[in-house]
Amino acid sequence: MRPFRTRLRRLCVAGALIGAVVSAGAAPGKAADKAADKDGPALARMQSDLARTFRLPQELPLDPDLRTEADSIAGVHLARINGLLPGWIAEERRLQAGEDVRTTDNTVYLAVWARLLNELALWQLEPGDAAYEKATLEALKTSPLACEIKAAPNVNDFAARILRIQAMPAAQRQTALANERRLLEHWAQPRPAIPAWPAPLPQDAAMTAVEKIRDGGARPALALSPVLAAELLGERTAYADLAWQSQCELKRWWLRVSLAQGASPEAALKEFRYATLIGVVERYRMDDGGADEGAPKAAAQGAAVQAPPYPDFAKNFDVSGVTRVSRSFDAAGKPVAASVIDRRIKVRGIRGVRPVAFETTFDALALHYALQGGDGGRPGAPLPPVFEMVWTLDSEKGNKQ
Repeated sequence: MRPFRTRLRRLCVAGALIGAVVSAGAAPGKAADKAADKDGPALARMQSDLARTFRLPQELPLDPDLRTEADSIAGVHLARINGLLPGWIAEERRLQAGEDVRTTDNTVYLAVWARLLNELALWQLEPGDAAYEKATLEALKTSPLACEIKAAPNVNDFAARILRIQAMPAAQRQTALANERRLLEHWAQPRPAIPAWPAPLPQDAAMTAVEKIRDGGARPALALSPVLAAELLGERTAYADLAWQSQCELKRWWLRVSLAQGASPEAALKEFRYATLIGVVERYRMDDGGADEGAPKAAAQGAAVQAPPYPDFAKNFDVSGVTRVSRSFDAAGKPVAASVIDRRIKVRGIRGVRPVAFETTFDALALHYALQGGDGGRPGAPLPPVFEMVWTLDSEKGNKQ
């Protein structure tokens, strides 16, 4: 596992919604104003940001007919969800009023936004029918188009799917588009249980294989592409420092390696979907070259490792729960590798379904803490190989158990 590198400088959604509330409150109002009028600015922002994830950049290499059909699918879906959002806001306001929480317009809007973001994540993980899955796997295995997405990485949800369909034979596209329509219809509907997170994540497994190659160890049967070999073996670039397209190509390489090593097509696709999942951390990461915000400083030799602070965006969304971490040690007892093996996360506004979009909220902080030697217990005692961090808004910091 790599050290903590996630930069969470600010959360766009929180600022946008807070601004919407302030604007609404500052305007001249009357007692008879309807709730819809009050909710209008925040609702418009939600609709606008959702639309960004379904926008197909003009430079995307799509056949005209495919682009037209995809835009139509997106338009129908956005119209349906936009029609549902006012009801979601009203429902959330009613539910929060009956809970033991301090309810404000912002807590309502952020809870609805969390629900919307989670629908995006659930959609990314849900498989289609057998023909769709087979065609998708073949496109990922064989076509470099799968990683040539022109949309920004944090909003390329729909563009990535349509570009994979572009890579399919023309005879398969109508079936694939029918699957896309059907999967979008599952939003706001009960879904089958989704599989657990792979451990380790595919990108981490891929980088472990790369590190073995760097150290002169065994090489997988499938070689890295010349570009990846130059970046990872020649320049020894860390995963977090790769451009998005190179990260995508590394995941495609590992997909093919996994299949060659005997993974089933279903397992390989499930892992690829988790590897490319755009969760809240990925969607709102602001990697602008600034300092890593939220990462605790390395402790001086012999000093206790400082527990990481509570991420600001997790406070805004009322994210809490438990992160379970496993780690291995060198001969001197120093942590050398760590992975998250369980996540039990709760988010205000997400009920009756896993909050997949938020489940990695604390991963980077927990892994950094583990590799720094956190949770040492008594001075001089061996570090435990497995421990849990309990994240609670009462203390606004990670607590170890």
